[in-house]
Amino acid sequence: MIHYLPTIRSQEQGFTNLAILAVEAKELTSSRLEVDFSRCGFFDANMAAPLAAILARVADAFNAVTVVNVPSAIERILRKNRFLAGYGYAPMDDANRTTLPFRRIQLSEQGLFADYLEQHMNGKGIPRMTEGLGKVFRQSIFEVFQNTVIHSASPFGAFVCGQFYPQYQRLDLTISDAGVGIRTNVRRYLGQAISSVEAIRWALQDGNTTKTGSQPGGVGLKFLHDFVALNQGKIQIASRLGFYEYRDGKETFKKLAADFPGTTVNLEINTGDTSAYRLNSEITAKDIF
Repeated sequence: MIHYLPTIRSQEQGFTNLAILAVEAKELTSSRLEVDFSRCGFFDANMAAPLAAILARVADAFNAVTVVNVPSAIERILRKNRFLAGYGYAPMDDANRTTLPFRRIQLSEQGLFADYLEQHMNGKGIPRMTEGLGKVFRQSIFEVFQNTVIHSASPFGAFVCGQFYPQYQRLDLTISDAGVGIRTNVRRYLGQAISSVEAIRWALQDGNTTKTGSQPGGVGLKFLHDFVALNQGKIQIASRLGFYEYRDGKETFKKLAADFPGTTVNLEINTGDTSAYRLNSEITAKDIF
């Protein structure tokens, strides 16, 4: 099977285009998938994470997966972030250090994800934060990673990738899985057959989590949503037939035109933000008066 991949951007249509690939390749077994980039006019580098999650599912059904006819500009960035290394392309040096390289990380390798954030997000224009807020910020991203792996019911782990765009003053970090999706987990937890869109809406409410036992949850997505609201950044979630985006003070919930497997969370930080952030608990009388 040959699939001609169209332009892929971090927006509703980009996730729909990837979902179409997943739907078309869903029934392939012991066969071959050729992903042809010849019709792809642009590819947001961070979208390598959800693409990798989809291709991992295809390969797991004993299919050979190849990537061909990648335009030179797209090939260059996908070699720099090392996504194409898994498909026979030699990696390229990222001299400008603008990529957050593609990684596949299992839950048992949580320490690697913490190291990844420390190594690749530093120096990328993240707004100034106090030590306390910086810790909560990293913990919230880490909770998204944990949710991705734990709740996905998938053996593939998490797929992580990102890109720093200095000229546009934005930094994208994307975490994807190849699992069952938010809808399945929320349906099991609530005992209700709610839609993908409503499942995402529920997951975004403060304190809502499908985690059980003593492990805390229900903080990560809400905190990141509140942060990007102040930072004038963006957060996106795509899971099964649901799509969510918050940007420019507006929330958008939409039903996707095709079934997007698993869950992807994309966080976009406005690196042009000159504000300094702290927790409310860190504000003192001196700050107020």
